Amino acid sequence: MGDWLVITADGAALGRGVRGHSLTWFLQTYCGYRATAHCTPATWRRRTTRADTIFVGLPSTLSAEEIAALDCRRLVAFDYLDSHSLAWTPEQEQAFRKRTDLYWKPWREPSWNYGLRMGLLPIRRYGRFSTAIAMDRVVRRLRSAPKPMHDVAFLGRPNATRFFVDGKVVFVEQRLEWLLDLHQNAADLSFVGGLVKVDPQQRERLESEYGDLSWLWREGGQKANYASYYRSLQQSRVLLAPGGNVPWTYRHYECLYSGAMVVTLDYRERDMLVPLPRDLMVHVPDGASVVPAVREALERSRLDNRLDEQTYAHLEQYFWLGRYSRARKKLWDRFVDQLG
Repeated sequence: MGDWLVITADGAALGRGVRGHSLTWFLQTYCGYRATAHCTPATWRRRTTRADTIFVGLPSTLSAEEIAALDCRRLVAFDYLDSHSLAWTPEQEQAFRKRTDLYWKPWREPSWNYGLRMGLLPIRRYGRFSTAIAMDRVVRRLRSAPKPMHDVAFLGRPNATRFFVDGKVVFVEQRLEWLLDLHQNAADLSFVGGLVKVDPQQRERLESEYGDLSWLWREGGQKANYASYYRSLQQSRVLLAPGGNVPWTYRHYECLYSGAMVVTLDYRERDMLVPLPRDLMVHVPDGASVVPAVREALERSRLDNRLDEQTYAHLEQYFWLGRYSRARKKLWDRFVDQLG
């Protein structure tokens, strides 16, 4: 019997990370390849692998009978989907609830009430991100931290964020609305970035609702290469971290590592596996204006020139240059504590 088995999601057309490979890579980092196995439901059917702990990715084609037959001491359901709802069918839910109360997602909302122990998944980290951090640390040692050239920065797609309000999912164009708020109510602040152009239908829909947005689309309309993107973060005093498709996003870690003050959607009660340094960010309550938070962040960055190193020190308790490492035991302890 192995220690860990990840049965990947197969119930929809998903990328490797969303199917569950991100979880496998994390387990292999801390426990090694011999102790960690992964397979698809089809592979499991041909060779019913046993393990101490089995993680089952959802959505899945595993039947309720197959879930009941999983040979393990501990069972965890999980999904990497950008959705507040849980990804099992009613039959699968009944089978899982008979065996476990553990269900994990990339982030956790305080308003969820599923009667389950909602755990947190490791999210995928990218080599280009770690390279950017390493280069930044070298430059800081040889010279100094980059000198900010702008007050506020944001670069990204204009996607709507799904919020969970009073038991219902509400779509909010948070990225667009924050930038409109700054444009209309903080014209004295210098801004860099903008929204990456998307398909004409989406642009038409947004401009029919919000008016002319030509000032906001990034020149050229294309996504910046990663080096340019990360450099733009380093050149700004305040970075915006609104939601992605849902309230969790990789952007938080990119912004925090770049050394600027981060204005985020409200993460005082939301959570991710690598906890954000809540006291070192400025939080915007859901539905509130972003302008007061930006002005507070600018003032805090002016008064405390050690914020970047405090943020770096917090993250490096869990990451090693933005990647998972066996040397960061604190993160492994946080992961295992969720199993109860």
